[in-house]
Amino acid sequence: PIIERRRSRGRAFRCSDHSLGRGSLLLVTEGGAMEDLLGEKLRARWDKYGQGPAVEASGGDTRIVGEAGDRSTNGRSNGDDAGGSDDDEKENLVYRELWSSGKKEDAKPTLPSTSFGAAIADLKERAKEALSDGDVAAAESLYTEGLAILAKHRESRKHSRDELGNGSTGESSHENESEEEEGHRNTAAILYSNRSYCRAQAQRWLESIADAYAAIELRPDWAKPYYRIAQAKAGLGDYRNAVAACRQGQRLLEDRGDRSREFVALMDEISNEAFLSGSLAGFDGRLLLVRSAGEEAWLGREAPANPLIDDVAEDGAAHLSQLGLGRECDGDGDGGAGGDEDHAGLDDGTLAALAARRKSEALAKTSMQSFRSLKEAVGEAKDGDRILLLRGIHNTGGATIFVDKRVLIRSEGTLEETTIDHRGNSPIFRITRNAVLQNVDIDMTGFRESLYVSGGPKVCPVIEHCRFRCSGDDAINVAGQAKPIFRKCHVVHSKKVGLRLYDRAGGEYIGLRISSCEQQAVKVMEGAQGAFYGCVFEENEEEGVVVMDSGEASLRDCCIRGNQ
Repeated sequence: PIIERRRSRGRAFRCSDHSLGRGSLLLVTEGGAMEDLLGEKLRARWDKYGQGPAVEASGGDTRIVGEAGDRSTNGRSNGDDAGGSDDDEKENLVYRELWSSGKKEDAKPTLPSTSFGAAIADLKERAKEALSDGDVAAAESLYTEGLAILAKHRESRKHSRDELGNGSTGESSHENESEEEEGHRNTAAILYSNRSYCRAQAQRWLESIADAYAAIELRPDWAKPYYRIAQAKAGLGDYRNAVAACRQGQRLLEDRGDRSREFVALMDEISNEAFLSGSLAGFDGRLLLVRSAGEEAWLGREAPANPLIDDVAEDGAAHLSQLGLGRECDGDGDGGAGGDEDHAGLDDGTLAALAARRKSEALAKTSMQSFRSLKEAVGEAKDGDRILLLRGIHNTGGATIFVDKRVLIRSEGTLEETTIDHRGNSPIFRITRNAVLQNVDIDMTGFRESLYVSGGPKVCPVIEHCRFRCSGDDAINVAGQAKPIFRKCHVVHSKKVGLRLYDRAGGEYIGLRISSCEQQAVKVMEGAQGAFYGCVFEENEEEGVVVMDSGEASLRDCCIRGNQ
């Protein structure tokens, strides 16, 4: 949280008001003025990164505190002098939501608060208990029973209204009927969605999808049924439509200001499953090309600049003018959103930054982009993008590449044709998200591991057909509760251990080959667990596999030979 107190200038603090959203960051200013020092700093930062109030304007909430009635604070009424005490400063303040880290009001349907609603709620509780006991069939039967009860109740209510005739046709009567009908629709949507879950648990995918679509028809603004559809589509192997359902559900959440990422996590799982099944459904975004650094790669330099691709302006003002964003722009031209801005007080460095941002926005509209370094490409990438390392030698400039996005990184050609030559004392890749690293040759010179994977139990990146060398430390470390999937990879040489698993890490290692390490090929320690299938550990200077502490290793069809 950003917490800063400035006497008589404004304050930013956390708010627990549910109408604003949990964890909301509020900017508080006197007399409604937004030009205080803190506001200027926040706006400058958000303008730089394309975030903040401009993004949240559609969902913002403003309320004024400090006048009569509800506007008094801490029991003190407004009207005293605008003195210097903190309590006095709380008067006449404007509270404006700038950003929220949590959920806002949920669109989830609720059961009616009637005796009928109470009966359905009791049925739901019994179905929930059945699911907790593992009796999916009983839970499904209860939800089906609930739908039958609902149909009878609706028919009974309709029959009662028909018998009464048109005796009560006032506005209040129509409102009651409308509320009752909405309650029926909500109840049916909940029952269909829950039965969809039960049928998915039984792997009756088509029936699950049918129930989820029935719930959407009743409540098109509810995101949960799209979650059910995505799971069922993935179960059928229809990964593209599963990903599409995730995106639709996430869009519904974002439209109402809900910033939860439940669909993002589900899309990560589906994307991995799809990739392992031979589909790129979760990686259908842009293609980002990374050019080779050539002979200067070992110096940690980027690929040579290409003026036809890398239109970088040394003179920020001149380049900004070319883009229609220069000082001479008065808003009458076609310079876009920036054409009516006043840049008279900006230096060339700031102008160049604005030009670069406009270029980035323009490139974002294209399907293919070119970059001078892998670090730049990963920084620009978004979830679902693919990064292709073109043939030649690449480097990271000595910096770690933090892979916290759902991206696919692969090399062009064979392992001999494309290599990442990293020289530094930090890992080349630190992967903390479901991503894919494919067909990459890594040559690490430094005193850290070449690849570090960590995160929670749902962090399951795929590393396929890669080759690792490390001159000063372990080749691969897996930590936390991460469960990566390695397929057909080769650790050619390591100063220490080829693969080290610790904490409570796990994963599956299929066709992994580790050779010529100066210590063990595999070391499983602490509470880690690893499953190895068809692996070869040979010609290492210490043991092939060591399991210590409470670690576990399962080896099937593996070959351990020639180790010291």
